[in-house]
Amino acid sequence: MRLSLKTIITQARALLLASALFGLGRPAVFAQAPTTNQPWAYVLLHDSYLLDDCPVCDRISVPVPMRGTFNLRLIDETPISSRYALEDINFTTGDRPYLVKGGGTFEISGEIAVTVRMSLELQIDDGFTNKVCYFTNSNSGLDRRLPMMDITVTQTNGNLTQVYTLRLAAAPLREIWFSGASFFKATAGPETSKLVEGGDLISTSGRIIKRNADLFTSVGAFPPVPDLGLDAVDILPGGEIAFSLESGITSNTLGLLQHGDLLSTRGRILRRNQGLLASFGLQPPAPDVGLDAVHVGETGEILFSIRTDVYSERLSVTLRRGDLLSTNGTIARSNQQLLARFHPANTTNDYGLDAFYIWPSGEIWFSTEDGFDDSVLGSMASGDLLSDQGYIVFRNSELLSAFAPTNAPSDIGLDALYVVTDATPPAQAPRLAVQVNTSTGNAALTWQGQGRVFQVERAADVTGPFQPVSPLLPDLSFDDPGTLTNRARSYYRLRQW
Repeated sequence: MRLSLKTIITQARALLLASALFGLGRPAVFAQAPTTNQPWAYVLLHDSYLLDDCPVCDRISVPVPMRGTFNLRLIDETPISSRYALEDINFTTGDRPYLVKGGGTFEISGEIAVTVRMSLELQIDDGFTNKVCYFTNSNSGLDRRLPMMDITVTQTNGNLTQVYTLRLAAAPLREIWFSGASFFKATAGPETSKLVEGGDLISTSGRIIKRNADLFTSVGAFPPVPDLGLDAVDILPGGEIAFSLESGITSNTLGLLQHGDLLSTRGRILRRNQGLLASFGLQPPAPDVGLDAVHVGETGEILFSIRTDVYSERLSVTLRRGDLLSTNGTIARSNQQLLARFHPANTTNDYGLDAFYIWPSGEIWFSTEDGFDDSVLGSMASGDLLSDQGYIVFRNSELLSAFAPTNAPSDIGLDALYVVTDATPPAQAPRLAVQVNTSTGNAALTWQGQGRVFQVERAADVTGPFQPVSPLLPDLSFDDPGTLTNRARSYYRLRQW
C-alpha cells in the first residue's frame, strides 16, 4: 500500500472551527463552520543545513545549520499520487546570515515503489547577492517516516562559482512544550527579564505556558517555595493538564501527594503511583517509584516511565527507569529498543527516560536522564530531544533559544514534553461563546471542546483573513481587550489541536 500524507492531511482538512460574530451594541451570533485544505505548519529540525559550494574554487565548502518554517497544503490527489504546496518558506542560517524565502511543490507517487519529488523556487540573499534559485531532489526515496521529512535538494540553475544545496529535515509542529531541571533568566521573547523556574511548563516560542505554582496550587498544595519541579506532563481533551511533581507534598484537599502520582489541573488525582504499576504484580508493592514521563491514551491505557528500578513478579524482570511501561502490565519499549538506532559506547546501559512524545505514526521523541557518547552523532546531553528513528530532533540549547537564557548551565535537562502538531487527529467542533463588556470594550471568549490546545483567531470580515489574537493555550477562555473601542465588529474563530 502506498505510503503517503494523504490520510494525514485529510484529517487536517476536516478540522472544525467555531465562529462568532458581534458588533458594537449587538448581541453575539454563533455559527459552526468547517475549513478545507488547512495547511500544516512545519519546522526545520537539527539536521537541516545550507551548503554554498563553489565547484571551481580551491576551498572546502562547509554546510551551515539552517532553521525556519514552512507550510504544507494538499492541492491535488489521485488514487496513486498526492501533490502538496510548500508555502511561506522562511529559512535563515547562522553567522553569515543567509535568508531563504519562497515556495514550491512536493509530490508523492506510486503504490509499492514510492517516489517523491520536490521542486522549489527560492529567493536567497547571501549578504552579497539576492537571486532566484531553483531546486529539485536527486534521491527519490523517503529517508524518514511520514509525516516527517528529510529531503536534500540541489540548485538546478547554479554556476561554476556558486551552487546551493539544502537539506530539509522537518517535522509538522507548531510548538514544543517542555520543562527543565534548572532555572534561568530570559533575555528575549515574551518573558524577557523574568526568571523561569525548572518546574515551569515552557514553550519553544519563548513563553511560559504554566508556572509551576499554577500546577501545584490546582491540586490544593501551597508550599512555601515557588517550584516543586515538573517530571511529567500530558495535555488531555478539554485542555486538562496531567502532570507529576518532582517532590511529594501535602494537599489541603487531596491529602498526601506522592511525587510519582499522576495529578490533574482539574484538582484530582488521575492515578496513584501504585495504581500505575498494579498490573506488574510488584511484591511487596513499592511505596513510590516516581513518575518521569507520561502519555494518557485514548483507550485509557497510560504509558509512563519511572525514576527507580523495581522488580516485577508477574513478568520476572526488573523494570528499569529507562523503560517505557504500560498500565496494561507490559514493557512497551525497553531503553535499549528506544536507543537501538543510536550508537552508545555501552549498549547494555540504561540511560533513563525523562520525557517522551508518541506521534500518530508511532515514532517516539524522547530524552534520556543520563547523557551518553554516540560514536556517529557525538555527545548526547540529557536535555537533547531525540527520535527513536536514530536522529537528533533538537539540541537542548535549540529548545531554549527563543528565551536567550542567562545564568543557566549549558544543558538544563528535559523533564516533561508535549508537542503541538497539526498531525493530531481533529476533535469535534468546540462550542464558542462571546460576552462583551460594554464598559471596558473587552470581549470575553469561553469555549467547551475536546481539543487539547486552542487558539483564538479574529477577522474584520467573515471571509477573513483571520489572524491569531491569542497564543496557543491549554485553557478554555481568553479575553480580547478593546474590541468595542477599537473595531466596529469582529469575527472570531477558534482553532484546536
